[in-house]
Formats: sequence, C-alpha cells, structure tokens
Amino acid sequence: MDEAAPAVDMSTETIVGLLTNGLIAVAIGVLGYFVSQFLSRIVFKTVRRFAEPTIANFVSTVVRIGGLIFTLKIIVDQTGAAGILVVLITAFTAAFAMGSERLAGDLVAGINLFFLRFYRVGDMVTISELQGHITAISLTHTSLNDGERDLIIIPNSEIFSQTIINHTTIPGSILRATVPILGNHDREEMVNRLVAAAKSFEPQLHGPNDQPFVVLDEVSFNEEETTISSYVVSIYTPDYLHAIKSKLLLHIMHILDQEDRERSEAEAVEQSS
Repeated sequence: MDEAAPAVDMSTETIVGLLTNGLIAVAIGVLGYFVSQFLSRIVFKTVRRFAEPTIANFVSTVVRIGGLIFTLKIIVDQTGAAGILVVLITAFTAAFAMGSERLAGDLVAGINLFFLRFYRVGDMVTISELQGHITAISLTHTSLNDGERDLIIIPNSEIFSQTIINHTTIPGSILRATVPILGNHDREEMVNRLVAAAKSFEPQLHGPNDQPFVVLDEVSFNEEETTISSYVVSIYTPDYLHAIKSKLLLHIMHILDQEDRERSEAEAVEQSS
C-alpha cells in the first residue's frame, strides 16, 4: 500500500513566517543594493584620484558585485531562505544560458580589454569604421564621442573582434590635404611651392623626421578639357587633428594665391618699365 504524501503545513503561523522572512529578505536586498551602489561610487572617486578612469571603473564594479553577493549571504543567514536562494540562482542561470550569451561575451571582452590596454579614456581611436575620442570604458561597453555631438556606444565583444587603430598611442599624426591645381604648369616647381607653404602651417612637429612632403596624386581633365593636377600635402601634427584639415587646405591655397598675385604684379611692373 502506497504511503500517504506528507501534508503541507499551511497554518496561519507558517504563512506569517514566510511573509515575514520575505519582507526581511526584500528589505535587506533593497538596503544592500543602495549600500553597494554608494560604496561603488565612493571607491570610484577615491581610486580616480590616483588612477585613470578605466581602473577606477573596474575596481568600483568589483566592489558593487561583491556588495551584492554579501547582501545575498546576509539574506540567507537572517531568513534561512537557502531554498529560495537556490531557486533564484537556478532561474538566473537558466535565463543567462538562454538570453545572456552576449552579456557574457561583453564581460569577457571587457576584462581582456582592461588588461591589454589597447586604449584609454581620452584617446582618439578608429574601431572598424567608427572614429572618435574614448569617453568611457566599462566591463560591457566602450563609449566614443565622434565630434559631431553623437555618443557612440559599442559592446566590448564587437570591439574585441575588430581592428582597433589608436591615433594617440604613438605621438604625432599625419594630416593630409588634397590641393587641386588647374591648367598646365611646372609640376616640380609646384611641389616645392607646396612644401614651402606647408612648412609655415601650425601646429606641426618640427623634428628631423617630421618634414612635410607632397605627392602628385592624380592628373585628370574637366569638361572643358582643362588639366587638373591633384597634389596631396602631408604634414606631421602633434596630435590627431582631423578637424583642422580644412585649415591646412585654406592656408596653402591662401599662400599660393598670394604668391601668384605678387608674381603678376611684378610682371606688370616689369612690362610697364
């Protein structure tokens, strides 16, 4: 004969006990969450005084996670809710397995990026086809300011699988501007004029290996069959200054126009005399 299943105690005292333990667990959980957040912010500000934001953010995240784990331990100790905790952990594990693989990948990539130090806050980088200054680095994502009032947030797992170009790590950068010249002219002389014009532009580096150079990139024709010679002027700047590319072009064109004007005036004076 089958044994009867044990009766479930649903007395008022048992229900009150469960509700009491539940309220205590919730209260401890809420308090522990806010304390963890508060400690995390204090640690971030403290570490930030003598370390860069990446390290401060990593340490504060570890403190926050540690605080939440400690909160769970207190809940178990105070309420004896070990069974409830096991259920919660099981549910979390199932949800993580079904829908949080991306989060796990971001965390792993974030830890790798933290130790490999491919870039730091403030660096100018190009990641895939995205370019900007690093504004924040966390365990799950990296934020870029692209200079056009847009904030770009990239998951760390995507960054780790892309080519990363750090324009700040090695001092200096090459700034290029294409100068179109119409009509037939002495191209060797034009190269010398462009180099001289580029040398007067600031800011730029002035080391022995940082001299401006000019390359004749292309010779084409417009609709009127006029020759167009495209020269690429390159200079070495002390930082990644993509925004001043137009200033370099305007500077060179202004000097060329001034030289042509002075040459025309000199020829006019010579002819009149």
